[in-house]
Amino acid sequence: MNVFALDTRSAPAGAGHSCVRNRVQQASCQACVLACSVDAVTVSDGKVYFDTEACIGCGACQFACPTGAVDKLTLPRRHYRDGALVMPLSVAAPGVDELLMWHAEYQIRAVELHMALNPAWVMAIAALNLKLKQLRQPLWTILPPSVTAIDHARRHWLQINNDKDNTASVTPGRRVRRAHFSAVSEYQLALDQAACFLCGACARVCPEGAIQLAGESMTLNHSRCTGCGSCEDVCFPHAIKVIQSDECTLTTLAIREIPCSTCHRPFFAWTAQSQECPICQRHHYGMREA
Repeated sequence: MNVFALDTRSAPAGAGHSCVRNRVQQASCQACVLACSVDAVTVSDGKVYFDTEACIGCGACQFACPTGAVDKLTLPRRHYRDGALVMPLSVAAPGVDELLMWHAEYQIRAVELHMALNPAWVMAIAALNLKLKQLRQPLWTILPPSVTAIDHARRHWLQINNDKDNTASVTPGRRVRRAHFSAVSEYQLALDQAACFLCGACARVCPEGAIQLAGESMTLNHSRCTGCGSCEDVCFPHAIKVIQSDECTLTTLAIREIPCSTCHRPFFAWTAQSQECPICQRHHYGMREA
């Protein structure tokens, strides 16, 4: 019986079980890799690896992840007051994905900064406002830093932060962001019906339930898609594609459940005239006949 653990070190930063690459062998998702500005995230042998020594703690990978799979990385904490992010600001400006969560979770609508001293933040707010226009949300403004009285009393010499300011982090991940901004899509599921076999693999692998086959319909809920690409990765006829789009629609396609004339198993088809399931169509000489 082990009384003491031999290794008390915490697990290293990495991609958890919900990572697309840990769930789908042929996954092609590169969201965290593309989001990292210092090349601290890499993919090797189909797995995601994090270099914590090179990481600058900007949190970009966590906000870009379509399934919220990045573990053991500390999110940046920021100062805010009266509906605005305030100084001190980080050297690396946050991305649009993080700022959208400040917009949704804390109703932040402004940033206090020196425009000449914080050009990266000015560019970040400009990019954010372009996105907010697409989402039909109120825009952010840039405010001059507030002037606070300096208390020269001896006991306050080492007090750096303003007691009236709050500090917090926001929830990362595309999944949470899509829940806050569900009225407008970020991605569109494009289906080629002529190539689709209605095997249901895309619906089973989708972690967001954006694709559903039930009853007499196939439903593509574009507003729930986070762009992980799992449906593309498992579709062997390459009938489905994930494309960037801001159109919020719900596509419902009529399907039929029909017994196969060869193997007698029920299968989904686009028309009632279909006789054989896709598997039997590709087998010859009655190999699947009962």
